[in-house]
Amino acid sequence: MGVCLIAFIMDRSLVFLSVTASYSHTNLAAWILRAYAERAGAPRVLRGWRWHEVEMSQNDSLHAALIRLVRLRPAVLATTVYLFNRAFLLSLLSRFKALCPRCRIVAGGPEFLGENREFFRQFPFVDAVIRGEGEIALADWLSRLARPKSWPAVPGFCGVVNGRYVDNGLAAITARLDDIPSPYAARLEAFRKPFILLETSRGCANRCAFCTSAGVPVRTVSTDRIRRDLRLISAHGVPEVRLVDRTFNDRPVRCLPLIRMFRDKFKGLRFHLEIDPARMTPAILDELAAVAPGRFHLEVGVQSLNPAVLRALRRQGTARRLLKGTVQLCALHNLEVHVDLIAGLPGATLGDVFHDLKILIPLNPGEIQIEVLKLLPGTRLARERDHWQMVAAPQPPYEVLQTSAMSAEEMDAARKLSNLVDWFFNVAELRPVILLATRSMPRFWEDLVMTCERIQVSPFAPSLENRFRWLDGVFQGKAVSLIHALHYAWLKYGFSAQHGICRAFPWKGPIPESAVLVEGEAAVRPARVFRADLDRSYLFAYARERPAAAVYRLEA
Repeated sequence: MGVCLIAFIMDRSLVFLSVTASYSHTNLAAWILRAYAERAGAPRVLRGWRWHEVEMSQNDSLHAALIRLVRLRPAVLATTVYLFNRAFLLSLLSRFKALCPRCRIVAGGPEFLGENREFFRQFPFVDAVIRGEGEIALADWLSRLARPKSWPAVPGFCGVVNGRYVDNGLAAITARLDDIPSPYAARLEAFRKPFILLETSRGCANRCAFCTSAGVPVRTVSTDRIRRDLRLISAHGVPEVRLVDRTFNDRPVRCLPLIRMFRDKFKGLRFHLEIDPARMTPAILDELAAVAPGRFHLEVGVQSLNPAVLRALRRQGTARRLLKGTVQLCALHNLEVHVDLIAGLPGATLGDVFHDLKILIPLNPGEIQIEVLKLLPGTRLARERDHWQMVAAPQPPYEVLQTSAMSAEEMDAARKLSNLVDWFFNVAELRPVILLATRSMPRFWEDLVMTCERIQVSPFAPSLENRFRWLDGVFQGKAVSLIHALHYAWLKYGFSAQHGICRAFPWKGPIPESAVLVEGEAAVRPARVFRADLDRSYLFAYARERPAAAVYRLEA
């Protein structure tokens, strides 16, 4: 190593580059890694590093981001790579290395949990990769920065040293999460984002074959530490806390006191939790039932209700328990429940996806999301892809294109179904109509997908008005009750009463005293009123803006 390079490294300036999905997100890894490296008792060689955190969105200008980095001239640039930011990051880093060739680039994150030899062949401008948890490994690597020949001794290190590829397995895990100092005190003064991330546990006892945390030992943050962090977060006015824990209700003995703490001690905060419905208990349900409406958002990972698929995934909990827990959670109307399904799982057919969707829709959760399976690096499914005859995209997001149970055309139908559920079920204005259609038309969703394929619908969401029109075409010749329900919703939400999908006529004069208020406020003085003859005759009364301020039923 030349004298110039040694002098550059001795500069001890480190930039941590965080590329997030959007402005509202935060890279918690950057905060945690710095807190650990600067902890009390850290090796002397780590002291004196000047950390500079650069945060940007993947939607930012690449060249503007490049100039921000070049102006800092760091000795080390560290970053975390995810499937959503990989393309942007690597494009940015290649340009940065060309301008600052002496800077050492070290990367970590879930993108490196698999085999990394090909990565270094394609992207030689990255000097080192840490596979697995980064706290111990990054601190160790920084302490050896001036001695590259010693890098292979770092557990978790991957890279090319003296022309030879080195893979030192997984990094050592942090056994006690409380050993990582809290990063919040030093980061919240200027924090103005709508939500913040909080880690209260790491690892997962479940062994789902598609997950990067499958089988990773579960470790927890102490209740006292969590309470202190939440006090800081609350004091700085952050409105929402999203836990990054894989399974919040992994152990009831631990999650019950946390629910009580979140609910009773931090009433000004909203909480976002990931829940395994198969692990619900009466005690957990009782505590959740006592939460004030709107304060808890639960992401409920159902994924599949096919017992054979769950066995192939080695997922704990039966289909019966998954469904029972989901039913119980959806029945708690004080909670915002978001339910997840995955298309393309081993052995699952397109029919399974339709079947699961039709079971979940009558439960009326706040949202249903169907994701196409991704073969993430380092997961068991990625290693067993040949066994399940899975063909996946070689580049992020690594979406499955075909399996032994689903053809490429069926996987494409599942992608269309995902969009349709989002466009039609996850919209309040259409929700009652979709619930009725799912109940009264056994093949409603299959017909909707076929219509989507026939008219070559754009993958981008159509306007809400055009969604109404689309459904009107689907319902023609079907149950009259569906058409009436759709037309009622059209007028209720204030779409054109004279140039729309149904006929309505201006109503002159006052609302009859015999009219029965169906929805809204009778006290509102309407600016305009329309009559529509649907299953019954209705008056839709509007103030200055939509939706209708009141809906009345006219008695014969």
